[in-house]
Amino acid sequence: MQDSEKILIAKIQAHQGLNGWLKIYSFSETKKKFSSYQYFYILKGREYIQLYVEDILIGKSIKVKFKDFNCREDSKDYIGKDIFIARDQLDKLRENQFYWDDLIGLTAYLDSEKKIGVVSDIIETGSNDVLIIKGDEEILIPYIFGESIKEVIIEEKKIIINKMYCEQ
Repeated sequence: MQDSEKILIAKIQAHQGLNGWLKIYSFSETKKKFSSYQYFYILKGREYIQLYVEDILIGKSIKVKFKDFNCREDSKDYIGKDIFIARDQLDKLRENQFYWDDLIGLTAYLDSEKKIGVVSDIIETGSNDVLIIKGDEEILIPYIFGESIKEVIIEEKKIIINKMYCEQ
């Protein structure tokens, strides 16, 4: 499986108890989705290894027990590692909805087709997400599809920004 087919969703933070459980920090909007995953991928060296879930507890934090991790010693090499899922494990989105992973790296253009930079990151603000576009300067654009964002063309790695939101 290629890197482009993997989506970063969490990080292993620490041991949780003595029996191989691990505390997970989720990058996902909702923790509840974690209980539906049967396996995750961890990048170890240059290869992804698949870890099968034995149990998941979701409360204030997420705790995962992987099969074959029965003590702290079994899981110690995984602390600090990123957790990935396969792209096909993601929920299907409606038209004009995109995962952050799909937007980061897109080249941003004003509606006049003037290139302004590349989407380098996204900030979650509560009311709407904000795109960070790096070009000659860093520009922050609220992600409001149909207003500030006119079009997203994944196949062309392109996002069209309404010029009213980006006075240059």
